[in-house]
Amino acid sequence: MNPALASHLEVLRLHRAAFPPTPDAQSWFRTPALDAALAEAAHCLRTRAGFVLLTGEVGTGKSTFLRRLLDELDGEGVATSLVFNTFLQGPDLLAAVLRDFGLVATGTPATDLETLNRFLVDRWRAEATCVLVIDDAQNLDTDSLELLRLLTNLETGQEKLLQIVLAGQPELHAHLARPGIRQLTSRISTHIRLDTMTASELDRYVAFRLAAAGGSDIELKPAALAALHRASDGNPRRAHLIMDRCLYGLYGHREGRRRIGAPLVRQAAAQAGVRPLHRRPRVPLALAATVFGAIGLSALALLPRDADSRHAPPPWVAAQPAQIDADPPPGVEARWQTCLQAFAGQAFHVQPVDAAFAARLSTLDASCLWNDAGHWRAAWRIGLRPKDFLPGTDETPLRRVQALLLTQGLYDGAVDGRFGPRMRAALRLFQARHGLPADGVPDPATLLLIDALLANAGQPPSSPSPESVAHVHG
Repeated sequence: MNPALASHLEVLRLHRAAFPPTPDAQSWFRTPALDAALAEAAHCLRTRAGFVLLTGEVGTGKSTFLRRLLDELDGEGVATSLVFNTFLQGPDLLAAVLRDFGLVATGTPATDLETLNRFLVDRWRAEATCVLVIDDAQNLDTDSLELLRLLTNLETGQEKLLQIVLAGQPELHAHLARPGIRQLTSRISTHIRLDTMTASELDRYVAFRLAAAGGSDIELKPAALAALHRASDGNPRRAHLIMDRCLYGLYGHREGRRRIGAPLVRQAAAQAGVRPLHRRPRVPLALAATVFGAIGLSALALLPRDADSRHAPPPWVAAQPAQIDADPPPGVEARWQTCLQAFAGQAFHVQPVDAAFAARLSTLDASCLWNDAGHWRAAWRIGLRPKDFLPGTDETPLRRVQALLLTQGLYDGAVDGRFGPRMRAALRLFQARHGLPADGVPDPATLLLIDALLANAGQPPSSPSPESVAHVHG
């Protein structure tokens, strides 16, 4: 730490910069939506399902998200190439990728592609995953996008040899939608969109950043928070610029609780050159995320599907059962909780469902159903788990699934216990047949139906067959 910054922090009684100008993955502001997005992106890379698209306006946290994603994969034998300079195009971009992987680039695209392919095959044989991350990808020209299409063609068996994460501003999505590169666009496994913060989110974010830096005694008055949201439009980077200036205003407050008012926020915004923008109406964060028992989440809730999520799996976020029904009718909550108590000590899953899926669940054991004025909620014990589809796990459950889908004419690959493009295609057909979103993602609803079919077919279920649990109708 440079001496000037150290002196600045000492006066403010902080042990680190609360609002740094650079991405700070160490102090990750967690929300259910961001955790779900991170889990989905990591799952797509681990299962080699295709490539991940990450978009958001300048300052919404794309670079921080990428760093957190790489931290999530750290220690799992993942080889990573990071490209942050997208002014490198075509052959220069390919050479940069090779250098990041520790390879020697010749500058001849055909030779470099062959070198990269040999490296990726060797890593695949060692059961290691290779990931290419490109930030500011909206700067890539057509030739570079064509290069990425060629890289996505590198595969063996059911799996892609190179997993790609493209991050950029919203125009990247429009850039990829051009007809000339539709082959590349069709390989997007999930599209994560980062949005700006609401006023309440920004309130929690500021408090979190201050506490993480040791400034829990610094407080923003309600009017100051409102002024901060107006000036920053909920954009984290703009909020950082304003709050960093606000902290200068606390230099004289060495004792007692320190409070920031609206006038100081407005003055700080003016000094930082931050002016309110004319914002579009906020669109809910379109996050495609299947959240797994493997990451310690015991319950999930299904959110409304975004209107532009053709390339994304259903959006799921983590929730606890107590959060699902804030104000249930009298007496119903007790019956619902009694039903859930049968799951004590076991992994289970909770989500809202439609009437058709509720009718299907009513025929299955080990499920709770709650009909609250036509709005159904369901809970069930977890049998098959999404983590059963991850590389390096026991292949037996996935082999059973492949064999089942093979007998139903949905799967045309080898029963090898590997999750790749053929398995995703088979899951899409299965989901379409059973009225589920046909995205090829092994989400809990899909796995519940498969588990039931495995049991009915006389195969061992993925977990001990549970006793029936009563259904609850409010």
